[in-house]
Amino acid sequence: MTMRRWSGIAGILFVALAVASAGVQSSKPDTLKVGAVQKFVNFYAVKSHNTHDLVSAVLGIIGLFFFAWFIGGLWSALRDAEGTTSAPTIVIAIGAAGFFALAAMGHLVGGVVGISLHFDKSYKLDPGLAIILTDLATGLIMGAMMAMGAAIAATGVLIRRTRVLPTWIAWFGFVITLLALPVIPPLSFLAAFLFAIWTLVISILFVMRPEPVTA
Repeated sequence: MTMRRWSGIAGILFVALAVASAGVQSSKPDTLKVGAVQKFVNFYAVKSHNTHDLVSAVLGIIGLFFFAWFIGGLWSALRDAEGTTSAPTIVIAIGAAGFFALAAMGHLVGGVVGISLHFDKSYKLDPGLAIILTDLATGLIMGAMMAMGAAIAATGVLIRRTRVLPTWIAWFGFVITLLALPVIPPLSFLAAFLFAIWTLVISILFVMRPEPVTA
């Protein structure tokens, strides 16, 4: 089995684990709503929510392990098609590294209160801190998507230049980048959803056709 095919499998696993991570995590109260402090107290009073935070963080971080292998395979395919290390390939590496780091921190920061309550029975909930960490986790995920948006745009440039993948993937990626750039929660979350589809499409192409494809 070729390395490109393994990268495709890794991409599929990344998306599956990311979806599972989001699905397991219980929906936290809106930090901007009136009475948010009491709502957070009530939320974390439910012990299953603390367990969900733990499981969600673990699944998300394991997913990022597979993301690294997916993006490595994609970078290698694009670099081979380009024939040299160019500005877009460097942007892909930087953007993907930024996504990995910020997304990992987002998983940990978003789940740290629930994880602490799960393991440390003496820990006393500070709802104000929980609200701050929830907002910080959202900011980290938005930052992660902006970094990935740069990598996706650079990927699109190389796809159009080399035709190593169907060119419609490049245009689809440019849409994701435009949604990720404003760093506005609804748009960033939509960008994340489309990013999952983008990853799945490329991963399936790598699995089904491990050799370079043309448009």
